[in-house]
Amino acid sequence: MERDPVGALPSAEIVPKRRVSWIWLIPALAAVMAIWIGYRSYVMRGVVISVQLDRGHGLVPGDDVRFRGISVGKVQDVQLQPDAEGVMIKASLLPQAEHLARSGARFWIVRPELGLTGVVGLDTIVGPRYLAMLPGKGRPQRHFVGLPEAPTVDSVEPGDLEIIIQASQRGGVRAGAPVLYRQVPVGTIVSVGLASDGGAVEARLHIRKAYTELIRKGTKFWRAGGIDARVGIGGMSIQVDSLETLVAGGVALATPPNAGDAVRTGYRFRLNDKPDPDWLAWQPLVVIGSSYLPPGAPMPTPLRAVLGWETGRWIKSDQRRRGWVLQTRDGLLGPIDLLSMADEQDRKSAVLEVAGGSIPLTEEPLWKDEHLALLGAHATTTYWPKARCGVLTQPVDCLAVADATATPLPLSASRLSPDGNTWLIDPALAVDDFWHGACVLSRVDGKLVGMIFVSDEAARIVPLPERLTK
Repeated sequence: MERDPVGALPSAEIVPKRRVSWIWLIPALAAVMAIWIGYRSYVMRGVVISVQLDRGHGLVPGDDVRFRGISVGKVQDVQLQPDAEGVMIKASLLPQAEHLARSGARFWIVRPELGLTGVVGLDTIVGPRYLAMLPGKGRPQRHFVGLPEAPTVDSVEPGDLEIIIQASQRGGVRAGAPVLYRQVPVGTIVSVGLASDGGAVEARLHIRKAYTELIRKGTKFWRAGGIDARVGIGGMSIQVDSLETLVAGGVALATPPNAGDAVRTGYRFRLNDKPDPDWLAWQPLVVIGSSYLPPGAPMPTPLRAVLGWETGRWIKSDQRRRGWVLQTRDGLLGPIDLLSMADEQDRKSAVLEVAGGSIPLTEEPLWKDEHLALLGAHATTTYWPKARCGVLTQPVDCLAVADATATPLPLSASRLSPDGNTWLIDPALAVDDFWHGACVLSRVDGKLVGMIFVSDEAARIVPLPERLTK
């Protein structure tokens, strides 16, 4: 306040208080959102790759880049090359898919294709095309040369075999057709073309690791896609291997008992027009392995076993329990609830059905613990050798084998946890009663290290007894 010099009454000076207007929060929030969106776009942009192809086949920006049927990126741009001899595709991969862009990666455009064996790319008839890929295993790479069509072999694993067969005429042999042993696919025809001197037709065959022991120096190959028609007094007879080989044109093989040494990549064979009748009767003694195991590692042949017994004294009822057992030199190894009966009364009627025969469980097993037992009986003359048995002391990548003709179950070491002297299997895996007694092999050396025991509480791997490993 100021006082008037003449003595007048004092007067007040009003100073307005400054306030921040709420309206300024709107541009501030917009700026924060813009920064956040920019940051997210930068973080989620992944990597940009370029793929050179001969043709675009209708691929447009926005189409997917897919691996194993899952979108791992988007096509950004499709342009003609400056020399107009191809197209250049730019695509961005998601951050979690950056590791797929390595040297050796393969790219191709999936589109509808009508072939002799069916329709390929059926989902692209009504939907958009997409850029499919298979990852590489080398160094990170950003520029690739794509394939004109899908590869005939998805992946080549260590231990796979590539051989060459020669013929005077192509005769329907075509890339992508199967290589058959006893009408079971063991490989694929990768490519077919003229030899370098034009004197023959050469086909390159890819044999999967599990079946490489079948390919010996004495192995015979012949065309499997023909029709054998014969006319006789009784009429006409027509013989065809299979509809698949009739349409696609495959190659069959047979190996004699004494076929010589195993061959290496690049070995050449002659392709015959038809098999000799003696070839079809050959019974080679070779080891059929698995692509999950080291090359040459044999696969066990567990035996399906059914334990039956009667319960009750006055009112009888039949009981059944199923599982797998393995024939060893000492006897049958398997779950204790298949090879032993705790109740004396039930033991009198207990019978184990295995390999087409019946074994009464009147005697106690030679050895047993809480989960496994060794019964002193022999159902077959073929047994698993002691030299192929190992000790499981720590988690390793394993393979569970039950039905020898079915796909085995891979068990990662990360899925195993210790529980006393056994290893619990992650309950997220589908290990049900079917796998009770299945053999467990180490993927490191292919040795038998245990068996699966399935109970109401959990599924576990039980290590082998010491008498089988020493």
